[in-house]
Amino acid sequence: MKKTIAITSALAAASSLATAEIKINEFLSFAGFVDMSYSHTDTEFNGDSDSDNSFGIDQVEIDWLFNFGKVTAQVDLEYEEAGGATNVEQAFVSYDLGNGSALTMGRYESMLGLEAKEPTGLYQYSTAYDEFNAIPQYAQGVKYTGQSGDLSYGVSIQDTVYGLGAGNLGGSEDNDGSYGVEAAVSYTSGAITYAVGYATEDNDEQPDSDILSAHVVYSEGAWTLGAEYNMATFEQDGADDVDVDSWLVMANYAYSDCCSVTGRISGVEAEQGADELDFLKYTLAHNYALTDNLGIITEVSYVDADDTGDDVESLTGAVEVLFTF
Repeated sequence: MKKTIAITSALAAASSLATAEIKINEFLSFAGFVDMSYSHTDTEFNGDSDSDNSFGIDQVEIDWLFNFGKVTAQVDLEYEEAGGATNVEQAFVSYDLGNGSALTMGRYESMLGLEAKEPTGLYQYSTAYDEFNAIPQYAQGVKYTGQSGDLSYGVSIQDTVYGLGAGNLGGSEDNDGSYGVEAAVSYTSGAITYAVGYATEDNDEQPDSDILSAHVVYSEGAWTLGAEYNMATFEQDGADDVDVDSWLVMANYAYSDCCSVTGRISGVEAEQGADELDFLKYTLAHNYALTDNLGIITEVSYVDADDTGDDVESLTGAVEVLFTF
């Protein structure tokens, strides 16, 4: 089982699937994946039952990688079934400053959060917090990263934290006065990595936001254990603030070179005035690498939620096929 711990993604490899680049020449190569799945969900909403089946291609991504010595660049093109469109997920240029430090400019993923932001980096089919995820995903700006021994760190100055400002998908072009700052640091001692990150945003059109995220990962032999806690606040003019606390604990055990099982418990508590959300999710998953490039992830997850008096329970079974290149 290949497990990579880094400041940008503490759990960067879900199985032994290969993510080696396909080299075109000394300056250009590409990589990517195709993610397809079948899922069945039974839901009870205030006592009323419903069921849903879903089958299709969830995401296709091609990453173009450029290497000119000290200058490297990456452009990630993705298609997601949820949006039904092809988007530029990442597009950035990095300059190697030496001594483990680099300067990155463009659109890149957040440094916050325990779980990877791509399906190739997850141990499960689903993410911990579903649609209630308060962790930033992608934004545009300038980022400095560095490393000194077992200490890694990064600081990003960007247009927004949550990608809602001018120049980002779904943002307002009138949102010119907005800016965000994100910082993260991680330290590895033996088999344990500790990480903490903070992001704040002053936003003209959207809510101002602050989030503090911390996690710890233990990786030794066949075991990988992780825990995370996040606190986020969204300040809104003329309305009550939204406070979101989220957490997870997970354990992954690789019982062979190709197979592993994962258990995870995650929760979200959110408040806005008199409105409250309590979300609890239990997940059990199995990961089987058929080859270096083809894997099958099976999952069963149960959600129990109370959304301001509305009781929601759901049971989901899913099979995911993940092809990487």
